[in-house]
Amino acid sequence: MNRTDHEQQFFEYMSQNYPIPPQLWQELKTVLEIKKIKKNRYLTAEQFDLHFILDGMIIKRIENASEPHEEVVDFISTNQLIYHIEKMDHSQFEADVDSTVILIRNSNLSKVLEKHPIFLNHLEHLFGEVLLRRSYRGKLIHLTARERILKFKEDYPEAYKQCSVNDKSSFLGMTAAYYSNINI
Repeated sequence: MNRTDHEQQFFEYMSQNYPIPPQLWQELKTVLEIKKIKKNRYLTAEQFDLHFILDGMIIKRIENASEPHEEVVDFISTNQLIYHIEKMDHSQFEADVDSTVILIRNSNLSKVLEKHPIFLNHLEHLFGEVLLRRSYRGKLIHLTARERILKFKEDYPEAYKQCSVNDKSSFLGMTAAYYSNINI
């Protein structure tokens, strides 16, 4: 896929809820940084930058002092957004498969908003989506382990198929051995 195709994918996603005026789109195209991220590499960004996932799978991990490994707290896939607050929540974002992303730097977001205040409507929608996705784990608390796996399979089909048992079980709050013993 070339740059124009990636831009078009982003444009179509952003236009789903609010139209993008031509002047705003031209401005956005100047600040979009399209990046290829290889499997097992980490996304790098500054505080409050945005990454939009064009294709692939990114895993959000948080350092957990009580565990020997990092806890998986989210799977971010195609047409989803990462708002970088790693310095605040001690997280990292790792590509689980080769992925393509768009990076929009916070400084550029501010400039676009100054010139095109209507862009705030688009950002509010994106942030709302982020918050809905990030509260997902709280909805699993009352479910049995089997129900959590089934719900995860339904809501995160790409992660269910592609990600390791260790990552999925960490996200669902169980050991890998226990996860593997549950028949689905």
